[in-house]
Amino acid sequence: MEAQKHLRAHTGASASVSAPVPPAAGSTAAPPGAESTIDQSEGISREPSQGLFILELKHSDDKQNFIYSSDGMQVIDVCKKVLEQGLQSLADVPQLDALVVPQLFRTVVHKQVLSTVDATEPWVVQRRDVLVGKLERTLPALSEFLQLFEPYESLLRLDPAEYVKEKSAAEISTDETKQFILEHMDEEQKVLDAIPDTTVVGLFEIHCSEIRKVLASRHRKIVELLEEMLLNRFRDSAQEVADMFQGIFAQLRKAPKNIEQSTELREFMSGVPGEVSKAAPDINKCIQIYTVLEGFAVKLTNDDAYQRWRVFGCPKQTFDLMGQVEHELVKAEKGYLKEMQQEQSDFDENLVDLAGIVDTFAQYSSLANIKEIYENVVSVNDRLREASSQAKLFNSREALFGQESSDYTHLQQLQKEWEPFSQLWVTAYHWLEDSEKWMNGPFHEIDAKYCEQSVTTGAKTLFKTVKGLEKREDAGKVLQIARDIKGQIDAFQPYVPIVTGLRNPGMRERHWTQVSELVGNEVNPNMEEFALKSFISLGMLDHVSTISDIGDRSGKELSIETQLTNMMRAWDSMKFDCSEPYRTTETYILKGADEVIALIDEQIVVTQAMQFSPFNKPFKDEIDAWAEKLLYMSECLDGWLKVQRAWMYLQPIFDSPDIMKQLPTEGKKFRLVDSKWRQTMARLHQNSAALQACSMEGLLEIWNNANADLDMVQKGLDDYLETKRGAFARFYFLSNARIPAPAVLDCLVRLGH
Repeated sequence: MEAQKHLRAHTGASASVSAPVPPAAGSTAAPPGAESTIDQSEGISREPSQGLFILELKHSDDKQNFIYSSDGMQVIDVCKKVLEQGLQSLADVPQLDALVVPQLFRTVVHKQVLSTVDATEPWVVQRRDVLVGKLERTLPALSEFLQLFEPYESLLRLDPAEYVKEKSAAEISTDETKQFILEHMDEEQKVLDAIPDTTVVGLFEIHCSEIRKVLASRHRKIVELLEEMLLNRFRDSAQEVADMFQGIFAQLRKAPKNIEQSTELREFMSGVPGEVSKAAPDINKCIQIYTVLEGFAVKLTNDDAYQRWRVFGCPKQTFDLMGQVEHELVKAEKGYLKEMQQEQSDFDENLVDLAGIVDTFAQYSSLANIKEIYENVVSVNDRLREASSQAKLFNSREALFGQESSDYTHLQQLQKEWEPFSQLWVTAYHWLEDSEKWMNGPFHEIDAKYCEQSVTTGAKTLFKTVKGLEKREDAGKVLQIARDIKGQIDAFQPYVPIVTGLRNPGMRERHWTQVSELVGNEVNPNMEEFALKSFISLGMLDHVSTISDIGDRSGKELSIETQLTNMMRAWDSMKFDCSEPYRTTETYILKGADEVIALIDEQIVVTQAMQFSPFNKPFKDEIDAWAEKLLYMSECLDGWLKVQRAWMYLQPIFDSPDIMKQLPTEGKKFRLVDSKWRQTMARLHQNSAALQACSMEGLLEIWNNANADLDMVQKGLDDYLETKRGAFARFYFLSNARIPAPAVLDCLVRLGH
């Protein structure tokens, strides 16, 4: 560096200003030959290796450039001040005579002082000017010396933390980081070599030690931060590698409990070498970083050293552990195989036992112990399900052991033989329980949907069961039971429409009246024996089709009734927004009308569909009334919004007294409408429910009359504007409808004046 070469020619550095060395005490005037003394030594007498004045080289407060602790001219001013103070101190020295024999000078008024050099004497002034001139000639050397530090300004302004942050963001490699560290260590030494602690520049001794430390510390700080970055990188990488291997160790140390887990562990082990190979670059990276840190003598903790050797040894530790696990797996798998073979032997015995139990079911000939038989059937079903799962498990494990799969087709054959018995006794048990409740129990407790589904499914199931049992020669008695139960279900099937019809949730008193008239006896939920058996005894079986139609009709009527109720309830939460006054009118306008209009339109469509429904007779009057109300509300709301639009346009116009004078007839009509508007909106503000507001009696007539009056007001206003259009050129090509209300108001007011 060129600056370093120039600085080596000097001997200094930086500090603060010291007071200049004062002249020798007792000197009163320049002695003869003083001029020659100044000429030879610049008026300064000091050791050759020292400057007369001390300055410190430092940086500015914003750390952007280099400055001296004091300006050179300040030094000259101090010298001049010292000279003046010296001359002034000599000007007041009393005479010795006046002090020794004061009685001789009692009559003397003025103080007797020694005659000394006066600062205004020409030779003193001349010598002072010479001194100042010679001092000033030394100042350029200070500037030249300061310029030697300009190449260091970029280093002075450098933020080490930001510099290292940029390097970190650039993800520089370990080798690149090492090179940067070496470069900055070299630059640090160059700074220390190039900048001396102290140097003499003319009359000035420049102290540079502090700025020397500051500049060198920039490089030192960068070195430390780069080393810290490397250390953090090592710790993070080492921890990631260690965590990865810890995950592998955790998986390898899991003790398998069966051949499935053992196989899963083997599959995991087969992928471990690949994972170790993938981790090799990260391991090498950790070791490389650690080596670099050691080379720079970075202080490392015991944990850092442990992590370094831990990462280095992880691959070997992994393969050693895999060898142990492999040995344990071989031993464990032999045990699993032996255990499975024993389970298969027990399984075969269990199948023999199940086959014997299945054969015994062909001998059952009575329904007397139906509950016990049903429980046995449930037990056999559970055992067969478990046996099927076990057979699949054995075949799966045999494949894992590399053995030929065992043949369990005899289990499937056993399940096929068992199926008719299972279906028979399960269906018979539920039928005997349910049919008793359906026939003799409270009719209102029958679940019609379950009843219909159970009867339909039972009939289909027993049809298949009978077909299956007919193929067995030893199942004659059981076959008869199946036929008997199927016969009972078939006999009950005609009653199902009665159950589904009369248990329809839409059944009301009118429907029970129709049923009563049909069978010639009173039938209703309050009758003493409200049971299916009673209905059958009344001859309802002869009217199944009609009763089914009554039930179906009741359901569709219920749908209409529910729909109508829901439409009415939808209005409970529908409200207009009239909470805030409209501008400065002290009244309100209608807000939230869009949702109300949408609901009205939707319900009109639904209501019209209900009016055409063939099942609306019980609610026809109610439906027609609701349809009429909705249409009234729709017309009323349309008129209301039309009045609102006209009122909002005309209100600011007719609110002006000048307009009322120019258009008195129209103004009077508008005032009448405005009064009705304010009364209606005040009521709506108190109760904003949309249903009550739009269906209020007489409101439609009010809005129709108001719209007629406002049309007349608008027409009168338009006619008046038409006659005056020539006075306002800006409105000449606009229709009255396109002229905004404020412009109309301005026009009319100006016409009035």
